[in-house]
Amino acid sequence: MTSPRPNTFAFVIHPPSVEHVRKAYPFTRLMPAAAIAALLARTPPFVAGRVRGVRSLTGAELTGYLVSCPLMPRQMLEAETETVVGRLLEASRIARRLGAGIMGLGGYTSIVGNKGQLVAARAPIAVTSGSAGTAWAACTGLLEMARRRGVDSRKATLAIIGATGSIGSLCSWNLATTVGRLVIAARRAGPLAELRESLKQGLGIEARVAADAHDAARDADLMIVTTSAPQSLLTVAELKRGAVVCDVSVPANIDVTDSNRADVVVFEGSRVKLPGSPKFGVDISTEPGVAYACMAETMLLTLEGRYESFSIGDRLDPAKVGQIDAMAKKHGFEVHLPAAG
Repeated sequence: MTSPRPNTFAFVIHPPSVEHVRKAYPFTRLMPAAAIAALLARTPPFVAGRVRGVRSLTGAELTGYLVSCPLMPRQMLEAETETVVGRLLEASRIARRLGAGIMGLGGYTSIVGNKGQLVAARAPIAVTSGSAGTAWAACTGLLEMARRRGVDSRKATLAIIGATGSIGSLCSWNLATTVGRLVIAARRAGPLAELRESLKQGLGIEARVAADAHDAARDADLMIVTTSAPQSLLTVAELKRGAVVCDVSVPANIDVTDSNRADVVVFEGSRVKLPGSPKFGVDISTEPGVAYACMAETMLLTLEGRYESFSIGDRLDPAKVGQIDAMAKKHGFEVHLPAAG
């Protein structure tokens, strides 16, 4: 196998919606949604953009390639698993030819094939989902936003909705001992009971299992929401007075429309400010110089020369969040929070 080029990575992106496709590719603006979906289904992965200008505090500069897997979320969820895995393996071969040592899975591509396990097992380069990076950003961002809002996390009740997923589980382990009380919620009772028991055995923490998202939100001073639910789970009206909520779900699970709740703050907590003067070559729907935490994890692993399948599957070592934190400090990556917080 050819050795990867120094400080070179690839990251998989995909169109989140028909509207995004129409905006990015003007020739599709008059096409019906079904025709656009059919076109995407026949389009192989391709290089959509190149990342330049990310410069670590160490002086190292990254080269990155954004490889599009042109399927929308519903197409990925409804297609045969092997079909989508095949597309991602094709993307990984493109990444290898470009000299990348690792490929990050963005958006819904990180869900496919047992949270990336099927892709990582067959790809010619390392693959990561970015779950540890996203958990780091969510935990760090929530605690900082709580501090800004005058909420003492040591006395607060923290609810984690989607607690048994890869990100939710990491957040549960990393914040359980820093809050006054932990409430966990998820769709399946079995894994939720397992998480509760493991937290009790490993940390001595007695987490409360909530019946559902509404139950979890009732007493929560702090909240992390991280699910793959395709619709909102809660409205701002259901949040406790003064609540601080980090929503890292895609799409967002807290409905903030028509809200006049100035006492609460709901923020998207998976964005990272990059060092240097980053340019992406394509619109990734973030502020200038800011990337999603899953992409930031891929960049950090590349800068460290750790070409390994770091965040794959649901059962991740909680220590990986601390490892990402150390890498971020070393290279100058910072969690990006809204200024109004």
